[in-house]
Amino acid sequence: MVKLKFLHFVSLIINCSFLIFNAIYIIQKILIHNEEKISFKSIDNLIIKLINKTYIDISNYLNNKYIILINNKVNETKTKKKLKIYSVDLFNRRMHTRWLESRLEDKFLIEYDMDNPDYLIFNVFGSQHLNPKYKNAIKIAVLTENRIPDLSEVDYALGHAHINYLDRYFKYSIFLWLRFDGIKQIREEVLKRPIRTKFCAAVISNGYWALFRSKFIYELNKYKKVDMGGRYKNNIGGRVRNKNQFFSSYKFSISMENSNGDGYISEKIVQSYFSGTIPIYYGDYMIDEYLNPKTYILIKGEKDIREKIEYIKSIDNDDEKYRSILRENVVIENNYTTRIDNELKAFLYNIFQQEKSKAYRINS
Repeated sequence: MVKLKFLHFVSLIINCSFLIFNAIYIIQKILIHNEEKISFKSIDNLIIKLINKTYIDISNYLNNKYIILINNKVNETKTKKKLKIYSVDLFNRRMHTRWLESRLEDKFLIEYDMDNPDYLIFNVFGSQHLNPKYKNAIKIAVLTENRIPDLSEVDYALGHAHINYLDRYFKYSIFLWLRFDGIKQIREEVLKRPIRTKFCAAVISNGYWALFRSKFIYELNKYKKVDMGGRYKNNIGGRVRNKNQFFSSYKFSISMENSNGDGYISEKIVQSYFSGTIPIYYGDYMIDEYLNPKTYILIKGEKDIREKIEYIKSIDNDDEKYRSILRENVVIENNYTTRIDNELKAFLYNIFQQEKSKAYRINS
């Protein structure tokens, strides 16, 4: 709908411009070349006639254009395959459905059917996917936590693990749900300003998953205080509402995963980049396949803590070293997210373009 309105607006501007220029040209020609005296009244009448004609021409043009566009849209809709889908066990259903729609809307019409979907998409936050009413649905696990899918129980899966399983599995780490557009510009803006004076910040909500992070922060606090803005060990007088805004005053930020898993890279490190900080990261040791290791500080375990704290100190006390890190490109491959997104679309298209009877994979 937005595209249609934009086309109407552009058409209106173009046609108005041509018609107004024609009107001005005709008036100038009459005033200059007509030997007879022309009264202001007759010029006014001429302008009114031209305006009326312009209005009619524009109305007819846009009406015809609108009909053509609507007919094209209707024909396009008729050719799209309808998908009866439902999503359960999600952390945020709205985000999940929006993510799905944006990748399928070019080729499919999505109809959300809670009771009788052909395709059931689910995450790990619940057990609704086990409901018997979904037994005939093709099951697709889209995992955003550090879990490995059981492909004996699902037809298809998206997850973080480095595994291959024919057309049934696609590796898609959580950090890819966020776009990298704008990170370079943010870092350039940070470089233009005076160097930040605040040292390091963390936002941790769940203490159960914070054991290693706590050990590291305890040791780092011996050098300088780490400001804790989450529920866990808060030391700034209350929880922060906007993590990005909170981090944006600091040189470093703690972006450690809840758990260490092969391929498991969450949104935490990307959020740190978007706040213009240098991330202190713990998680997937293979992260350097995707993100430039010169742009973050990787902690590989307890034996690595002391060495990396010394490295953090060296950056904190050397302005040029700090700036050189911010000048580095974050991503290894500039078009990585675009390429992966196209591969993901191909994976999804393969599932949904098949006849449902042929798309089942469990026990097939």
